[in-house]
Amino acid sequence: MKINNLIKRTIKPGLYVFMFACIILMPCRAGYAQEVNKKFDSGSAWNPTMSDMEDLSAKCGLLKDEDLYQCLISEMQSANASNSAVEFTKLLGGRAYMKLFRPLGIVDIAYVYYPFEKIDREGYCIVNGSPALVDPDNYDLLSLDSLENTPRYIQLLKAYPHLALFAGDRMGPDLPLEQNLADNGERIIVNYALRDGCYHCELLAYADFGFDFDSAGNFKGTSFLNIRPAEVLDSTTFENKNPANVFSDPSRTIALSQGEEFEISLQSNHSAGLKWVLADSLDESVVTLLGSNFLIMDETLPNAAGKEIWSFKTTGPGTTEIKLKYVRDWQDETAELQNVTFTLEVN
Repeated sequence: MKINNLIKRTIKPGLYVFMFACIILMPCRAGYAQEVNKKFDSGSAWNPTMSDMEDLSAKCGLLKDEDLYQCLISEMQSANASNSAVEFTKLLGGRAYMKLFRPLGIVDIAYVYYPFEKIDREGYCIVNGSPALVDPDNYDLLSLDSLENTPRYIQLLKAYPHLALFAGDRMGPDLPLEQNLADNGERIIVNYALRDGCYHCELLAYADFGFDFDSAGNFKGTSFLNIRPAEVLDSTTFENKNPANVFSDPSRTIALSQGEEFEISLQSNHSAGLKWVLADSLDESVVTLLGSNFLIMDETLPNAAGKEIWSFKTTGPGTTEIKLKYVRDWQDETAELQNVTFTLEVN
């Protein structure tokens, strides 16, 4: 199966849709505009306060489409964001703002934040080349055939038929990596996550692609580089002991016997104020909660993401649902950003 038939991006809570084709060099998120040779720098970044974000949520949260995106621009202006920051957001159609600028060499990196996305709000764009903005999460730019024909990818696909490509780490301060090319050009190395079917599902491996620019900053296209093993959370030794009882895909029924313990493992980012909570009471005649824990991949990285591990034990026969929702600490927990429902069948 071709991986480009499995590339997915979250658009609404709990809904994964197939990526649609984008015009070459144009970012996939609708509403983007291109402005050739526009220069950006650190003055294009905006650092909103907690109060600014609360105002943004209160004033814009119920709006849709262009009204929603115009609201971000208006709120930035009200919060005294620089003209350059506002212009950058306008270039992105009002869907995101630059939170940090990282100068590199021929091209530069703009770290961006998408406040209206339900999940996966962090990203970055390659800027100050030609075109002025290249979005690494425009999957139509990727040389997918080269990835699909590698022995490692074929092996993964056989073991995990739901294999799908998602955005990788977009928050590390040293990412993306850069590399000088033989023709005096520059390569930006972007990683993507190969997951077992959904955004919160098991991370199986990383796929690296190079975004290549010539010495004048002209974008030449992408090159598939390699597949790397996924980083393992050292403290999740239980996953190695009994991986059959660790679940992350809500589309698959959890079928167990009475008295068994199991875990639900979900991607999370506590450092960004995000967490999973139970969205509904458990049917304790069938299942009971043992506890939950947050595990970080690399505690040395700022804003490091990790996994939330929810531990349960089956108590009696029956069928029930375990519902969790993803919320932000500083918002009312009723304002869920994402929700998942696992079906549990106990014999």
